[in-house]
Amino acid sequence: MTRKAIRRNSVLFGDCLEWMKKLPDNLFTAVVTDPPYGLSKQPNMKEVLKHWLVGDDYEHTSSGFMGKDWDSFVPGPKIWEQVMRVLKPGGHILSFSGTRTYDLMVTAMRLAGSEIRDKIDFYCEMEGYSAWDYGQGFPKSLAIGKAIDKMKGVERKKIGEYRRGMAMLPGNEGTDKWRDNYTGVVDVTAPATEEAKKWEGYGTALKPAHEPIAQFAKSLPDGSLPESPKQDAPFRYEAKASTRERNYGCGNLFWLTTNEGTKRISEEEHVRLTKENETNRGKEGYIPHRVARGNCWATVKPIELCRYLVRIVKMPDDNLILDPFCGSGTTAIACILEGCDFLTIDNDPIACEIAKARIQYFQCLGKKGLK
Repeated sequence: MTRKAIRRNSVLFGDCLEWMKKLPDNLFTAVVTDPPYGLSKQPNMKEVLKHWLVGDDYEHTSSGFMGKDWDSFVPGPKIWEQVMRVLKPGGHILSFSGTRTYDLMVTAMRLAGSEIRDKIDFYCEMEGYSAWDYGQGFPKSLAIGKAIDKMKGVERKKIGEYRRGMAMLPGNEGTDKWRDNYTGVVDVTAPATEEAKKWEGYGTALKPAHEPIAQFAKSLPDGSLPESPKQDAPFRYEAKASTRERNYGCGNLFWLTTNEGTKRISEEEHVRLTKENETNRGKEGYIPHRVARGNCWATVKPIELCRYLVRIVKMPDDNLILDPFCGSGTTAIACILEGCDFLTIDNDPIACEIAKARIQYFQCLGKKGLK
């Protein structure tokens, strides 16, 4: 594939290794990605190295995060060798990883010839706890935004409802458009004061979601290493992607999950199946249809977090950033908002559909889409 034939700002469906083999050398200015972590079952390190050191792939027998096949392995040296080949000299790679398999990913990238430069951690309020963290209410956690409004005696406006861990999109109140059928309803409210808006999403208890970001570089033509990107803060806190943020551009996506997997369905089919669930709720032996609307991807990174990562690795001009594991497309969205071109790849058709919908939304609206 020639440079002219490459369609920038697109989502490619398929195996990232096979796609990268078709791309020319020294094409991308940077790589920002969130690859599989392979968390469910840790492999025998001796077995992994025995395969990797002779150039073989290692078949990790994990069932993946939440049983998902796409997270059943840690990308090996073959994938990172291709990443290094298509990356321009002096370019940087920022890659998320899991705490329990960070060593595997770093080892694979070292074997591929990349040079580790640093590790980026995001901190929460807990002193000494390094992580990309998000505030999420544990039992007895105080929602700070709500507490501020209550202290000021200001009533918050109801914007939706919440059922046993699944939220309804604002604007769908009073309809049957739930992700699934649960009991127990809690109101979702919007912050009423400026102070509450600032602290919305923060709680007095934190879910310890630590995802270190490895920072690698490709050496310059003379063999030297480029200067590490300057980070603009010693620590950073990012709230978990909200339901609203996850669903930008995804209002017309409807899904049905069966034992065979998840597939896209029409809005009419979604409405029919949801009504059938409501009609038969509580009937003995009835198994509800597992329907969903919007972004059903499990691991959605915050847009502002990915924007920060894109900012610290982008070049002064002519940026083309690669994400070989695009998932729901947050890196591509970050590139759009930061004025960079991108190319993303994923082998999951559902991820590609969601990514394309989210990307199109921001290509049309730009930064206005965040409001």
